[in-house]
Amino acid sequence: MMRYLELSKTGVAGIVIFIVLLCLFQPIDPDYFWHLKTGETIVAQGALPAGDVFSFTRDGQPWVLHEWLFEVLLYRVFAAGGEGAVEFLTVALAMAALGLAFGAARRIGASAAAAWIPTVPAIVVMAGCMAPRPQMLTYLFLALYLLVLFGFKYAGSTRALWVLPPLMVVWVNAHAAYAIGIAMVLLFAACEWLAWASAPVRDPEHRRRLLRLSGAAGLVLLASLANPGLFERWAYPFQVLGMTVNALIQEWQSPDFHQFGPKAYLALVLLFPMAWIYARRKPDLTEAVLPLVFAAGGCISARHMPLAVLVLVPSIALALGSGPLAALGAWTRSLGAVRWYLARRGAGKELGRGEFVANWVLAAAIALCLPPFLRGPHPQAAAVDPRGAADFIAAHGTGSRLFNSYSDGGYLIYRLAPRFKVTVDGRADVYGDRFIDDYLHVYAGAADWKAKFDRLAVDLAVLPLDAPIRQLLLADAGFREVYRDKHRSVLQRHPTRTH
Repeated sequence: MMRYLELSKTGVAGIVIFIVLLCLFQPIDPDYFWHLKTGETIVAQGALPAGDVFSFTRDGQPWVLHEWLFEVLLYRVFAAGGEGAVEFLTVALAMAALGLAFGAARRIGASAAAAWIPTVPAIVVMAGCMAPRPQMLTYLFLALYLLVLFGFKYAGSTRALWVLPPLMVVWVNAHAAYAIGIAMVLLFAACEWLAWASAPVRDPEHRRRLLRLSGAAGLVLLASLANPGLFERWAYPFQVLGMTVNALIQEWQSPDFHQFGPKAYLALVLLFPMAWIYARRKPDLTEAVLPLVFAAGGCISARHMPLAVLVLVPSIALALGSGPLAALGAWTRSLGAVRWYLARRGAGKELGRGEFVANWVLAAAIALCLPPFLRGPHPQAAAVDPRGAADFIAAHGTGSRLFNSYSDGGYLIYRLAPRFKVTVDGRADVYGDRFIDDYLHVYAGAADWKAKFDRLAVDLAVLPLDAPIRQLLLADAGFREVYRDKHRSVLQRHPTRTH
């Protein structure tokens, strides 16, 4: 029991990082709100909705709830502790994933210093990608898979492989990125088999271990069928990736390397080959291919950067520990001043277990003193979500059909469903490319906007002040402005006008 109460210097650093991220995190992602409402709906009904229940444009049509398990968890956490509990959950999942990546680096033999060097920029990347959304569970599961696979490769552990299929049962019901887990296991196994086949001497015992790995990979694939949609979930990730609307969604685009977070990611990507160039040995096939594939994915799409850094952290730490840092440590210890210090540092009294007590006292002091300096209001919230407009509609709105911006749909669902239904929201897969293309033409006030807008037969329009369609509707005798704040206005169909 006492072993679990021990707190090392690394543990103190982890507590400090957790507090900083928790104080600075703002849950302003627009998709968070419809995820929360979906969880509430599932819990209330005791079943998954048979079709869409949030929009009038897709009312009752098929809706693949590939994230239902996370949405239930999100709602349960929110119901128990409010927004603060959701913030805690989000940061805890991010820190758990980073902690597992750090632990994987230490497990494969990297020193603490070698593990911390890539972990620091990884924290920066993760901080910019945190959101109360299902991908947080994907980060955690990917880190768990890596820990197991690295344990197999470097420690010869095969027992933990059988943990992977049960984890997949949870993953496939929590986020569609479960496919990345399957792909990673298959890629890892393929690289290990190729390395074994090309070795000058083929170890029979290693072959038996590889067979166990292949068996576990097959069970992982079968475990992905444990979901309400069965085989349709295998096709779903490819359907989403193939949508042309992804080119318009920021998180699917290549990272903006002018920003601080992507710059930290780029530093990690560049550090990977540099660390291996100066390592005492060159990477084998798995050590080269796996990080490079994930690094390329992070360069193609910003949403994949956290996945890449979780793979890069142990890979870079392994290379640093066997090359530059080892040489630097030996050179440092050869300096006269350092030798003098090392010879005399043992003259004082050892703290023993008192060191852990001191670390807990330090962590408690930081936990009490740091939040007041970092924690503050969320100034972006009013600009990001239409709270004032939603309050007005809830109190005075008539009808049920809302025309809204793409980013506002999630919050309007959270506040106003099921009484009011939106035109569109962040569930791009529900609406499809054709509908979103028509919607964007209407929103931009393109030449044929009027006919397409009239077919929607909306009752209210909730729009940012700079939305092109808002200016056109204000000039239309069929609508009048009934509410306005610094960011949005609500337009209501004139009662004398019919649909």
